[in-house]
Amino acid sequence: MMEIVDLINVASLSNHELFTKVIAEISRCFKSRNKKERPNNWMSIAVQIAVAAAEGQPGCASDWVEQFNVLSSDNDTGNNTNDINFSEALNRLNAKECYMKRLNNVLGHPSLSLPNNILSVRHAAGLIRGSVLLSKEDNHNDDTVKGIQISVIKLLVRTMPQLGSTCPCDIFLAVQLPLLQSLDRSAFTNGGLSFPSKVSEQEFDYLLGLDCSDLDFDSVAQVGEKRNRSYIQHSKYTHVLEAAHLARKGAVRAQHGAVIVFPSPDDEIQVIGKGWNHDYLMDRAKTNKNKVVLHSECHAIADAIKRNGEDECFNELFPKATIFIVELESDFAYETCHPCPKCDPLLRAVGIMKVFHTTPNGNLTKMELSTPSCELLANENCSLPLKAACDEQGITCKRLDTAMKEAADEGKE
Repeated sequence: MMEIVDLINVASLSNHELFTKVIAEISRCFKSRNKKERPNNWMSIAVQIAVAAAEGQPGCASDWVEQFNVLSSDNDTGNNTNDINFSEALNRLNAKECYMKRLNNVLGHPSLSLPNNILSVRHAAGLIRGSVLLSKEDNHNDDTVKGIQISVIKLLVRTMPQLGSTCPCDIFLAVQLPLLQSLDRSAFTNGGLSFPSKVSEQEFDYLLGLDCSDLDFDSVAQVGEKRNRSYIQHSKYTHVLEAAHLARKGAVRAQHGAVIVFPSPDDEIQVIGKGWNHDYLMDRAKTNKNKVVLHSECHAIADAIKRNGEDECFNELFPKATIFIVELESDFAYETCHPCPKCDPLLRAVGIMKVFHTTPNGNLTKMELSTPSCELLANENCSLPLKAACDEQGITCKRLDTAMKEAADEGKE
């Protein structure tokens, strides 16, 4: 019997993504072969296998390659496969039926009836993605589609029992907000989310209704200045959702976002800096590099310095601040993103010691970094990225420039 994890991986993909995956796996098998062994119509055969996979025929990479070997062998003996174009084959699919069949392959798997939970939070999040893909093909609010949404939420609640008891809002730490917003509201309660109080339900609805355009603001409030935003109800959830929204701006491989928050005297939590992973083009006249990848933490630090001033940040804000770091997993889940070997000393160098970061299992991990040390600014792993981030913001950091000059002078001795 097909492993349920393989079925989940297929059910979480769009038809286009599945076509691409099937063809890529088949193409990969030729790398260790003589190119002459590849049949002229290999793409048509691969597309035929992709169509079967999309329509719900259970299989994984090894199965697709095996099917290809059989079909290409039949082709050699005279059983020709008609040419099938990728785009035409994709367009001919009944998309709704394809998504429903692949999801039902998972939901009907006997292993789900076992008492031991065999699914991870990411598996359940992938199935929620599949149910959203299905709902986008349903123009009539089919009760069957709503039933599938309820079923996949139930699976998520099995992997995160707190959703059905004390912490229903933890779902926002497991599944990305735009995906959750695509589900029918009734799927959450019918799927097992339980609200211990009216306040918790109000918070859930508040978070579910957040408009990402509200998170995409140019101005970050300085200390003592309240943000005139509808979502000023700050919590760990809003910080994660804001950092996740920032992460989507990134065009580099790892989509990270970060927000630096500070507790002001009137108990208002202020976001004092924000950042995301992105490339920064360097000045070749000043450096031997074409570009540098600015990590979200570094970008957020430079942003905070620009908006609040260097002395205010180093003397007052950073020592009391907390940074929230998010890494996106595709468009549906989250990944672990503790500060890397460059960002850890940079955070310590500027005095930010409290860190929260996402994980694949729907929890936020809290970190307390080791002793702060401004001397770490002299370390080029800290100084070079922060210098680039400051240059991008059009600002100077006296402490950084002094540390870099002293390090250069020591190198000459």
